[in-house]
Amino acid sequence: MDEKHDHRAMFSSERGHDGFVERSRRIKMAAEMGLARSSRGRHWSRALRRRLLRRKGATSGGSCGCKDDSSSSSKAVEELGVGENEDDAVEVEARVHALQRLVPGGEELGVERLFEETADYIEALQGQVSAMRALACLLDELERDKRVMGG
Repeated sequence: MDEKHDHRAMFSSERGHDGFVERSRRIKMAAEMGLARSSRGRHWSRALRRRLLRRKGATSGGSCGCKDDSSSSSKAVEELGVGENEDDAVEVEARVHALQRLVPGGEELGVERLFEETADYIEALQGQVSAMRALACLLDELERDKRVMGG
């Protein structure tokens, strides 16, 4: 079996490992670009597109032109009306901050808009997972058929 088709050979040399890492990076970038294109007009998709362009070395000119609602998770706690119990407020602030980091461009959003963008982002991710599962099943079937046919 030649090195091109032997998965173990991929990890046996530094060049093979570098090739695997580069291939993985390209697959991730393609998946993220597809995700960004799936929801044009959403804040998170524009933020994801800007991040991808920066990774490729291009500059996007900075802001997407969106109003900076709030980058402060403590302001978000006030918007939610959590303030009577300081422990609860700290917990909510930490969770809002975590959510702001998870959703592309979330750091720029107030809590209400953050929740809207989060819901849309989750929906897009679910669609992407479904598409990838379907692709994996198709590739599995092709591989199985190839073995049955003797190839």
